[in-house]
Amino acid sequence: MDPYRTNKMNQAVLEVLSTLIQNHVKDPRVGFVTLNQVKLNRDHSVAEIFFSVMGDEQERLDSFKGLKKAKGFMQSKLVRTLGMRAAPSLKFVYDDSVAKAIDLGELIDGLKEDGQFLTEEQKKRRMTLDDVQPPNELIRGLREGQSFWLVPHHNPDPDAMGGVLALAEALRAMGRDVRVMGYCDPPVGLTDLPGFDTVTRCDDAEEIYEKEQPDTLVLVDCHRIDRCGPLEDTLDRFKTRWCIDHHLISGRKAPEAGWVEPRSCSSCTLVHQVINVLGEGDDDYNDRPFDMTVSMGTNLYAGLVTDTGGFRFNNTVPFTFEFARNLSEMGVDTAAVAAQTLHRHRRQGVAMLQRVLATFDYHGDGEILIAHATNAMLVETGADMADTEGFVNLATAVDGVRYVAFLKELDENVWRASLRVQGEGDVQIIAARHGGGGHKAAAGCTIEGELEDVVVELVGDLMAARNA
Repeated sequence: MDPYRTNKMNQAVLEVLSTLIQNHVKDPRVGFVTLNQVKLNRDHSVAEIFFSVMGDEQERLDSFKGLKKAKGFMQSKLVRTLGMRAAPSLKFVYDDSVAKAIDLGELIDGLKEDGQFLTEEQKKRRMTLDDVQPPNELIRGLREGQSFWLVPHHNPDPDAMGGVLALAEALRAMGRDVRVMGYCDPPVGLTDLPGFDTVTRCDDAEEIYEKEQPDTLVLVDCHRIDRCGPLEDTLDRFKTRWCIDHHLISGRKAPEAGWVEPRSCSSCTLVHQVINVLGEGDDDYNDRPFDMTVSMGTNLYAGLVTDTGGFRFNNTVPFTFEFARNLSEMGVDTAAVAAQTLHRHRRQGVAMLQRVLATFDYHGDGEILIAHATNAMLVETGADMADTEGFVNLATAVDGVRYVAFLKELDENVWRASLRVQGEGDVQIIAARHGGGGHKAAAGCTIEGELEDVVVELVGDLMAARNA
């Protein structure tokens, strides 16, 4: 039998039967039947009729009975309509492919609703604060500790220092002994944060450790003790260490136990969530509930507003504003905190800025900018290196600049590089190559060498990143 003719007959039979069911078969049981396919055998004596039904199992059985009852009527109509010598015997077969397709479609719709097909960036933008929950082991470790040292990374910014000050106040509300360790020459914006007057300078860290024997270390905005500069050797003596950080994990050493969440716009966001859980209290540890205070919120907002660049950086997402709204509602003076941390400079710092601006050096058709601050400049102006905090953001504001490297002289032939990228790009890879870390858009590392050699190396790295 010619297969082409058979295919034409299959389609003809399907069309005739579908019309009959729709217009001439009066049995209500077949009202929701759909014919999907017809398959004639080689001699056209038998036709398999595949049908589906929109309904439950009982409706399917009722429809099948209705089709069988109308079988003779439809066979006779086929002979007359198609001019067939003999009507094929109609064999009705339930086709579950439609039902499976519907189930699959519902499954896919459910997955879409759950965000399974979203990109990581899209998922991040759908997150709420409730989606950011601290690990149970971190909360358990904080409840079990009795004597704490809270430590930000070396050369702390408001996110690091605001985070440790807020967490310190929360732990004290739980009845714990807490010491916040800091560093020399803090930026002017940090010194007026609530509780900063309780910060201990790192000079006497070893002697204090010997005397107090604290049992628990918590790093904030930092996940390795080797990023704590002069405190590293003392911190290495702690057996129990935790971290709360939003930077990407990088370097050869593993992070401390705790919570590293790179999707968060700031470490203070994570600290806020930790404090909320701790504030619920826990009878097993005799921890009574406590409320978050305005001073805690002020410190947390300082970290949020600076790490998002006043909500200008690309780490600003919807739950960033949810967090900011919560802090504003509890009474934080958001305008005052922004003025204190984002727009405040000492006179010596302004003099230092003049000298740094004079070092702006452009490469790659103006898309790459290198700047530096030296210890000689500090001597000339009377400034501290902390006064240069935020200078790198001025460089990123230059029209046409995509990549920035701002070098700070830590010691002779030792430079701290702050790396930034505007738009698409990844400077964290460059920082990690030099033992540092951070985020795709903002990262840092320490590089040794003569200034000219370090500049050449970084320009090469940034040119490669630009052309990738």
